[in-house]
Amino acid sequence: MISGWSVVTDAQAAGARLIAPLQEAVHQASLAVTGALETVGDIGQLRQDNDALRNELVGAQARIAALRQVETENAALRELLAIRAALPMDLVAARVVAGDPGLVSWEFGIAAGTQDGVRVGMPVVASAHGPAALVGTVVSADRQRARIRLFVDPRARIVGTDLETGALGLVAGQPGGQLVMTDVELTDPVAVGDTIVSAGQVLDSAASAYPRGVLIGTVTAVEPDSNGLTQTIFVRPAVDPRQISWVLVVTGFAVD
Repeated sequence: MISGWSVVTDAQAAGARLIAPLQEAVHQASLAVTGALETVGDIGQLRQDNDALRNELVGAQARIAALRQVETENAALRELLAIRAALPMDLVAARVVAGDPGLVSWEFGIAAGTQDGVRVGMPVVASAHGPAALVGTVVSADRQRARIRLFVDPRARIVGTDLETGALGLVAGQPGGQLVMTDVELTDPVAVGDTIVSAGQVLDSAASAYPRGVLIGTVTAVEPDSNGLTQTIFVRPAVDPRQISWVLVVTGFAVD
């Protein structure tokens, strides 16, 4: 005779056998969830670490850029000091603070004015990676600021001479930031690669207010004019006007 207790016991055992796999499945599932949550936590930490590293990288890049800017500035200032030592002229150093380069107008502002001895009409030089080169003239000045018109501006004029041949001509700016020297006698043997410097003298009615022998640029092309008497000389400026950050204003020089 099977007692009621035995039936219950057998039923419980059978139920336990049925539930056990379910319990194991639940347990494994819970372990998986716990692992997933830990993985999510790890991913979150990795994201935070990546953000921190990214911020450090941005900061390092900014510091490197600042150091490079300082190095560039120091190199420019060293070149200016060398020019001041080499040129027998009175010079005022000034930083370029505002620019207006374009196809037609080439002017910029400098951080020096009448209180520093800067006056309208004074020549301006800059470093041509070592030697001094004429780049423009002062066209306006107040107490603390002045405005420079570059020679590549079509309104600018300067009397130039070919250092190799002595040929004279009137150097003027061209749209696009180049120079052209006109009224050069056809018999003057100007050649590509010749150096053009300031003449420091008068050509017709264009009086030179600039010191003699200062670099202007290099001849890139020579073309005879249609009149059969003169030739036109195309000149690359010694200084890229877009790269000028410091200049020296010539406040005084000896006339030869």
